[in-house]
Amino acid sequence: MQAATPENPTPDLYFELITHAKPERANRMCVVVSDLHFTDGTVGFQNLGDYAWEAFYSTILQRCLTYRIHELVLVLDGDIVDMIRSSKWAEKGIYPWERDRKECFSAVVNAILKDVIDVQHANFFKLLRDLEGRLTADTHRLDRRTAFKKVKIVVTVGNHDKELLCDNAALTYFYEQGLGIKLTDIEPERRQMMGRMYGDETMFDSVKTAPYLPFYYGDTGFRFFTTHGQWRDPDNSAVVAADPDKGLPGWSAKDGWTLAVWQKLKFSPFLLPCFGDTVAAGVLSTFIYKTKIAMDQQNCHDPVIDSILDELDLYRPTYAAIERILEVAAKNRAAQTNLDAVQIIEDKLYECLLDWLGWDFTLQSSPPLRRVALIAAKWLLKLMSLFGHSLRISVIGGLIKLLKIGNVHDTPPTFNEMATFPSFLPAYRHYGFQIHGEGHTHVPLQGEANIDNEKYASTYINFGTWRDQIVLREKQGYRRRGTLRSLFILDLENLTKSKDRFPRSFDYFVSDAITWSDLNDNTHEVGKNSAKI
Repeated sequence: MQAATPENPTPDLYFELITHAKPERANRMCVVVSDLHFTDGTVGFQNLGDYAWEAFYSTILQRCLTYRIHELVLVLDGDIVDMIRSSKWAEKGIYPWERDRKECFSAVVNAILKDVIDVQHANFFKLLRDLEGRLTADTHRLDRRTAFKKVKIVVTVGNHDKELLCDNAALTYFYEQGLGIKLTDIEPERRQMMGRMYGDETMFDSVKTAPYLPFYYGDTGFRFFTTHGQWRDPDNSAVVAADPDKGLPGWSAKDGWTLAVWQKLKFSPFLLPCFGDTVAAGVLSTFIYKTKIAMDQQNCHDPVIDSILDELDLYRPTYAAIERILEVAAKNRAAQTNLDAVQIIEDKLYECLLDWLGWDFTLQSSPPLRRVALIAAKWLLKLMSLFGHSLRISVIGGLIKLLKIGNVHDTPPTFNEMATFPSFLPAYRHYGFQIHGEGHTHVPLQGEANIDNEKYASTYINFGTWRDQIVLREKQGYRRRGTLRSLFILDLENLTKSKDRFPRSFDYFVSDAITWSDLNDNTHEVGKNSAKI
């Protein structure tokens, strides 16, 4: 087995190769979802309730029966648990990029994870642990002709759960308590494969070491390749400078998909902290935490303001959440209502932004032009605060507009962009990948790649997110809705007359469940600290 090189960027060891020359393989189905963002509930609880996951299980069960599936591959494509959006960081006075404070960092990561798995989302993780047994029993009970046998769960790493890979105790807990996989049961071959993926075949040899979650997953039987998608996002991947003395290359998001480089760097661009962490944890989660404490202390609550604070985590990009709370504060100030709460919001936002602009890591993780702008914004924010409230708020508004530049997530990638995706690169085409998947943006999208000289037509699919989102109405205002997207890929024995031409029956489709409700439309109820169904 060999590592990736510029001459051979896609050695076979990376993919579970199932060739089309073996039509006798069992009926298989792949189901993919992304960006569940299970949080510990400390800065608002916005995840789906147990009913949604039981309904999802029922859908999988019914399709296993319909297509007489023998093997299910469930892909959870990154950001499954959210280690960033928690008040525990601010409570302990540490942030995700302060990893040199190892003991405190580990304590916070493990505390967040245990609340996610054992408290807030215990039923979901029980479903994962029991999935193979439940499907086997239920398919046998309902239709003995469906000889279901196996479930394979693939969890790729995203940008909000990468902290798991920085703490062996937390990653072990995720494997054993979240997925029900004992470290001692992970085969040596699997450990070596993950080591090779990350650039060192021996790095996970010890049975006490939890192998990293894969950065990507490919399956030629499903003609499918996926990765979370943070490799295309300069705010959520780290810039790594070249080190000629050690023979190490550099990398930034503009360099694109470069597997050989990432291996040499042990995938550090996606394991190191990044600018996006400072916004999500340093600004938003800390602002929510401090504002709620101050409002409790002064007993100045308003149902609408309280609900909006609880739902701020649902805005994408994160900067939109700050725009929203500024808008609410301005409307209340103009109407001369809830002035104590408004003052707290504005003061805490100013305090959190000033702290954020003062952190070395905020500037270090920014590109040069933004770094200059942030330094200027810091001093302008301090200066304008001397001249009154309105100028201070104006500067904050200008800072948010600056951060929004270049954050466009609601349109499919262009042809030129898709041509750079690994599924469609010339070096990968011999695998026959037809579907390139990713999550990350929280916007469900699809596009037709139309790559020249390919064996199959190609499709780009973004899986969106399995949680509610705040969306803009056509003219003004906001509305809350959920778009729950799942990709289904079928790899079946072909029993039709076309068997000679197509030994396997291949099909794929997306299922979108777009949800609205009275509860979501009721501003006084949105954001309550309980799961929505």
